[in-house]
Order: sequence, then C-alpha cells, then structure tokens
Amino acid sequence: MKILVGINTLTSVDQPVYANHLQFFFRLGRHFDESTTFAICTPRRMSIDRMRNMCAKMALEADYDYILFIDDDVIVPIDMLQKLLRADKDIVAGHTIIRGWPFNSMIFKHPTPERIQELDYYNEWKPEDLDEQGLLSVDAVGFSCCLIKVSLLKKLSAPFFVTGPNHTEDIYFCMKARQFVPETTIFVDPSISTVHCLGSEYIGPENRQFYKNYYKLTYNDQDPPKQDSGDRGQAYLDSIHPASRPVGLVTNEKT
Repeated sequence: MKILVGINTLTSVDQPVYANHLQFFFRLGRHFDESTTFAICTPRRMSIDRMRNMCAKMALEADYDYILFIDDDVIVPIDMLQKLLRADKDIVAGHTIIRGWPFNSMIFKHPTPERIQELDYYNEWKPEDLDEQGLLSVDAVGFSCCLIKVSLLKKLSAPFFVTGPNHTEDIYFCMKARQFVPETTIFVDPSISTVHCLGSEYIGPENRQFYKNYYKLTYNDQDPPKQDSGDRGQAYLDSIHPASRPVGLVTNEKT
C-alpha cells in the first residue's frame, strides 16, 4: 500500500499543530510495517487547489493508492488514518469544525435527493443516521482531514481541484466526482474529531457548543461580528453553494 500525505503549508505551523503532526507521523512509523510506503508533499506558499492538484499528479505518476490531506492548522487523532482506511470509501473525512462563527461542520448534504445542485450544512445527526461502521453518508466534505482513493482520480480528468469565486476546491472535487462517477462514496467518520486553530484558541466537536454559548453570552444573545477566519469562515460556507456557480463550471475535460 502506498499513501501520499499532502499538507498545504503557507509559511509556518503553530506549535500545538506541529507537535501533534510529529506525534502522528511517529505513530504511523510504529503502526505500519515496510509493506506500506509513505510520501509527503508540503509545498511552501502555494494556493490550496494548486497544492492538491500537485499531490494528485504525484500520486498518479507514482502509482499511489491513497492521498491523505491534512491542513496545517488542524490537530488530528493519532489513529485517524487507521480509521479512514478501515472505512474503505472513495472519499472519507474526519469531523472538522469551521474556524469561524457560527462554527458549522465541514460536512454537507443535498436538501433533497432531487436538489443535487444545492448543499446544506450538516451539523446535527442522530445515531440512526450512522451505518453499521459508525459512518455518516454525505454529499460533500472539507479536506482538512480526508482520505481519497487514487482509483477515483483515475476516473476523472485534471484539474481535479479548482477554487473559484463561488466555490472551494474540496467541494468542487466532491461535486465533480459525483457528477461524472455517480457511485462515488463520500462519508464522514464522526469518531475522528479534529481540532481547528482559532488563532491562539482551538475548536473541535467537543467544545463547539461551549464556544457558541460563550459568544452568545458575550454579545447579549446576538450574532457576534464575523471573525477573520481566512477561507474557512461564514463567507467560505456561503460561497460553496453549487447553485451559485456559473453554469458549466464543473467539467471533466482534460486540460
């Protein structure tokens, strides 16, 4: 088995994330034997879609089996790769919270099976929504902690990841995969709780409600002002609705 790990690093990594990623890679070496090959791609100051396409090109040319994407501002459980592999899906992600009010999940579903050009945030689910593996079937995920089968890439054409004025590269890829490979499996493992950097603070599924309560109390039960949360805040969520995209944006034509 061959796994390419892609981490988009701008210039630096915060200390808690750096320590966590060191521990994660150390545990990979302890858990996997010589039958598993790992490679890492961490380009400096590169746009996120360009970086992901670089990883896809490397994985295809070197005949890798998986691409594991991890963001440079996300803390991951040290056993998350074992869980993602065990899921055996085309696209499977951990549970990551957007690092901006109102702290939605990077998990999306169509409002109805007929409205496939729309996506809603999927923040709340019940135990009965999980399958026998404890996984959640969804229509799109963010790639802050995500495993993708390279076999899916072979069914599509480059560019695989495109960031546009009304969409992000991860949502684009999920929508493109479903459009051209309808049987694509997209899942989330809620037991994989990541922790997202909020500057000097961190947010994950376990403390999301505490942050929401705190912000509501601080601002007298009014929505607080939008935070400077880069490409993962409310503006990010508002921009990814496929219905707002120009017609014909998602293509499977080789470039």
